[in-house]
Amino acid sequence: MGDMKIALKWSVLITSMVLLLMAVQLYAQATTQPEIRVIAPIGNPLRPLEDGTCIVAANPEEDWIRVEITIALPEDATQNYTNIEVWGDATGEPEGEYNLTFTPHSSRTPSAVLYGIGGEKLDTLEGSWQGDTAYFVLPHLRAGETWRLYYEIVPPSSIPKEPYSITLKIRYKLGASYGVQEIIKTIKVINPPVLRLWIVIGLTLVLLVALMGLGAMGFFRLYSSVDLVSISMIAAAMVVWVQILGRQLIFPLTNRIPFTYNFAVADIPYVLLLVTSISIVRKPGAASLTLFIYNIVSEIGWYGINPLWWAYPFAQGLPVDFYIMIRGKGILTDKIIFFKYRMTEEEWDKAPELKGLALFDGLMIGLLRGFFMQMSLYTVFYPNLFRLQYNWGYVFWWNIIPWSIGNAVGGCISVPIAERIREAAQY
Repeated sequence: MGDMKIALKWSVLITSMVLLLMAVQLYAQATTQPEIRVIAPIGNPLRPLEDGTCIVAANPEEDWIRVEITIALPEDATQNYTNIEVWGDATGEPEGEYNLTFTPHSSRTPSAVLYGIGGEKLDTLEGSWQGDTAYFVLPHLRAGETWRLYYEIVPPSSIPKEPYSITLKIRYKLGASYGVQEIIKTIKVINPPVLRLWIVIGLTLVLLVALMGLGAMGFFRLYSSVDLVSISMIAAAMVVWVQILGRQLIFPLTNRIPFTYNFAVADIPYVLLLVTSISIVRKPGAASLTLFIYNIVSEIGWYGINPLWWAYPFAQGLPVDFYIMIRGKGILTDKIIFFKYRMTEEEWDKAPELKGLALFDGLMIGLLRGFFMQMSLYTVFYPNLFRLQYNWGYVFWWNIIPWSIGNAVGGCISVPIAERIREAAQY
């Protein structure tokens, strides 16, 4: 009888504990508050910016940054929220005694987008500016839904020291029965890496002069009229592919497929044209000249002339040209020839061969072009000319390395096609 009483007591105790835990869980679910996060600056998901860091503004109309406030309610929440108010600080508090703050980009209206559980867009609305504050009223927030709020601010044009920190205070109210709460977001403001830009420009000039000097000294024959015409025609074809076909039709479609942008799948025809130009001319400088003409024509027709961009085609082309110089007359062939440009037919016929060496040349052309193109963009040209500070860890492993691999594969598979084009051009 005593054992039965003890067992009964334990049963009642365990049942009570289970009921208590269930009640605590239900209460917790009933009072689950939204998860709120602030990211600034926010960029393209394919190329995210460095959260919490921005570069000083050179042009207030162009060098603004976007603040994103995410308000998400977990799927297991049982309580919905209505009439959520959010006040986005667009100036911030300056660091120390300095009185430098952000400036509201008031010419652009704050906006908000509501997403469902599966990421589908459910609703959009506009916010408003209340002085230096972006103001939002969110009509509802249900379990599994996420609001993303956006507004733009302009960094100061100069800073007294580097880095200089400005703190944003984002306030929100989850409904009429809730008090106002606050989230702190500190953003570091830095100067653009101007020294890197001048180093790249200086190295480009030195290497270009050195390359042309080698040609003038007879290391290789300078470009003939046929060479220059061939380079110009292929550069024009590059412009057609990128600016007309690519940006208008192809790229918007391919970029929707996962990893195609990262591995530069749509860049393969561009690499094919570059390999074709090198295959026809077969002289150092062919890569840089082709890319430079493409760049100039693109600036004239689409972007506007900016001499600071002129070093960009050489930053990606000169490494390829120096590889061409190393391979000499054997470039894009299976001949094992290095640093030789003047050979008799007998010497050419006697040169040993290594099967697949031409494919390796194509791979190296694509690899060098892809790596130095992306590296120079993210470390030199974007920070200086567009005032964009990207998340280095992400862009290195998800943009620079995959892009280099994609260009290398594209260069490799382009070799037999480029050879057919070269043979056809000779007849």
